[in-house]
Amino acid sequence: MDDTKLIKPKPAPPPDTGLTLVFKQEWAQPDGRCRTIGLILSVLVLTALYWENLKHFTFVWSNDDNYSHGWLVIPLCVFFANQAAQKRSVKQAIPDRSTGLRTGPVLIMAGLSGRLVTVFLPIGLVADSSLIVCLAGVVALIYGTGTLKKYAFPIGFLVFMIPLPVALYTMLANPLQLVVSKVASMAMTFAGIPVLCEGNMMTLPGDIRMFVAEACSGMRQLTGFLALTAAVAYLSGKPIWYRIILIASAIPVAMVANIARVIVTGMVMYHIDPNYAKGAWHTIEGMALMMAGLALLQLEMSVMNALMDLFSGQSVPLKTSEPKPDGHIRTVVNGAQA
Repeated sequence: MDDTKLIKPKPAPPPDTGLTLVFKQEWAQPDGRCRTIGLILSVLVLTALYWENLKHFTFVWSNDDNYSHGWLVIPLCVFFANQAAQKRSVKQAIPDRSTGLRTGPVLIMAGLSGRLVTVFLPIGLVADSSLIVCLAGVVALIYGTGTLKKYAFPIGFLVFMIPLPVALYTMLANPLQLVVSKVASMAMTFAGIPVLCEGNMMTLPGDIRMFVAEACSGMRQLTGFLALTAAVAYLSGKPIWYRIILIASAIPVAMVANIARVIVTGMVMYHIDPNYAKGAWHTIEGMALMMAGLALLQLEMSVMNALMDLFSGQSVPLKTSEPKPDGHIRTVVNGAQA
């Protein structure tokens, strides 16, 4: 009896796709190797020029809950770029670089000018944004404007990693605090809990006081929701109007979720115990209402998808006529004979 064991062939590795395939195709060509090396060197130069800005990013992401989502922005950008690269044909050549030789230097000079201005005027937002402009210019210069358009969303998505200046954040948060305080106090009064609202201070019966801080203004939810809805809109593959509505809805959804959080906090303080509106309980409550905001976004997408299906199903049936074998004409309506 033959004791020879059958050796199973090793499964073939999965074929390269996306960015891996693109860079392999580039490296297989002399010009492509030059472009790849140029891209790597350009990224290293930008890293050196913007090292202080990058350190500031990581510091804010680690210490400010409003921008903790910043750690996910760069991995998501790589994912989106890989998705865009998968749409490229294997035999597709590098786009025409003639326009990139004009557009690229302009973008690079504009970005570097923004970085230079901040040496004299410390406007962090300008310097942070100029990094993205420079990166777009490098891509256009090396690969052409066609490639820049192809990867425009992954590059533009980097804007969500930029923290807002404190002054601008406060300017946006203060009006939101007032809106949240007034709407929440009106809702609780309507529910049977009389509330005296003085600015951001809400006084409940029993001299229970609740202050709507900047963290409860909705800005924290808004910064995360904008990034989330932009990613979902990009991956949805829906028409441009669908994506615009979805992204714009991040503002009212974040506001509704935050107003609900304040109302729930007030009811807990009044009906149960004010201590349950502090510490870990307050954090858990915020996370639960964040999930409620995500549920609202999902509900909105379901409604828009249903409307799209409804209107697409109301198309006028096409009527065609074709001769019968006996010479008579028969009418076909969407595949059914009439």
